[in-house]
Amino acid sequence: MKMQRRERILAYAAGGLLVAAVGWFLLLGGDGRTKAQLEVECTRLTGDVEAKQNLLEAAARDAKRLAEWRRRSLPSDRTIARSDYQNWLRGLANQFHFHPLKFESKEMESRHDMFTRMSFTVGGHLTLADLTQFLYKFYSAGHLHQIRRLNMKPVEHSAELDVNLTVEAMSLSNADSKDQLSKEPGRGLRLTKLDNYGKPIVTRNLFAPYTPPPPPVVAHVGDKKPKKPEAPVDTAQFTFVTGFTEVDGLRQVWIQDRMANKAWTLKEGEAFKVGELRGKVRKISSTREVMLEFDGHRRLLQYGDNLRGGVEVDGHAKN
Repeated sequence: MKMQRRERILAYAAGGLLVAAVGWFLLLGGDGRTKAQLEVECTRLTGDVEAKQNLLEAAARDAKRLAEWRRRSLPSDRTIARSDYQNWLRGLANQFHFHPLKFESKEMESRHDMFTRMSFTVGGHLTLADLTQFLYKFYSAGHLHQIRRLNMKPVEHSAELDVNLTVEAMSLSNADSKDQLSKEPGRGLRLTKLDNYGKPIVTRNLFAPYTPPPPPVVAHVGDKKPKKPEAPVDTAQFTFVTGFTEVDGLRQVWIQDRMANKAWTLKEGEAFKVGELRGKVRKISSTREVMLEFDGHRRLLQYGDNLRGGVEVDGHAKN
């Protein structure tokens, strides 16, 4: 039976009311809060989501850092870790001439079966150039280690330093390696070449107060020219042998002109000029001595000698 026109109108009206009721329920859920209150709640929930996202990102960074520490860790076997690392550290100290070498391995400290901390002390006399190389090699290695304390003082009547340092290293229980030291490269050095550290360090007197360079002299029209000094300064007396290094099997000598604040790193056969004096490196020996030639005369110099010091070895050099 067909619906009459009035019945159809009533049916459409009832359906519209039903749709409105369902829409109200779905959109507002029967929540009596105002639109402003709902917006505040939405902002709060969005902040919670962002905070949890930040926690997830921080956790990912920590996981990456922990993975790196596991690679750099000493072996998880604590006995092997202590033995191998102290052999490595002792060998490094001997390589750079700590003498007489004082080496001590202290008691290990473990925490909740998560890691073991080991402490070592190294001491002895050595030059500033050797100490610079030691520190460069130490931080070039990627072991999970650090220097906790370093004390040094000059040795009286010597160009050497009395150095004492404390080293700590870590063995993680979940280290990647159980019985071998890590071969991970170190990341503690901003500059990659030894010369970048040697030149500004070795050529300075660390125990002298800083002396700024003199201000530049501005010449004015009509100024009289300064008189020449009656006796010229011998710059060779103020130019010193300040260190020895070896790079890729080639020995080098460090020479510094302290008057001109100029330094050279020279190999055998290389020439240099100090004031009016022309020099050439003839030989660098394994005993940390260098033979220099000046105007056909040869002198054998050691660390700390100025260019007028040392010993003349054979009078006029033979070509």
